[in-house]
Amino acid sequence: MNPKHLVLLIIFVIGALMVTSCAKKPEVGEPTEELPVLVEEEPVEEFPESFVVEEVPPEEIEAPTVPAETYGYRVQIGAFMSQSNAELFAAAARTNLTGNVYVEQIPPWHKVRVGDLLSREEAEMLKAKVLQLGYPGSFIVETMVKLGL
Repeated sequence: MNPKHLVLLIIFVIGALMVTSCAKKPEVGEPTEELPVLVEEEPVEEFPESFVVEEVPPEEIEAPTVPAETYGYRVQIGAFMSQSNAELFAAAARTNLTGNVYVEQIPPWHKVRVGDLLSREEAEMLKAKVLQLGYPGSFIVETMVKLGL
């Protein structure tokens, strides 16, 4: 047998013996000792037999004034690369139009949109009005709108 193979075989046998003989394995039938577990219990507070729970009427809670959002329509009247230009345009539109005017950032654009409309028909009427008031190229967009404003 080659001396290299003999050395490798001896190393393998010694390694196998070390791995299998290091851990003590419990014998079958050998009882294992269980350690007792201590559980601390909190004392129970006893209530008198005449204990009565009074029902307190719920107070009226005002709903927050934050408007709900849903899908609807707005009319876009302008779009600008510069936020300051969009804000100036929106400020001028607020003096000319009734209803809410928003500047929505949809990179890279700052879009100026008007209204919170639930129906396409309302959006068509608003579009006609803004075109008549001098906002050419205005168009309807479907977006999230605020209710209750």
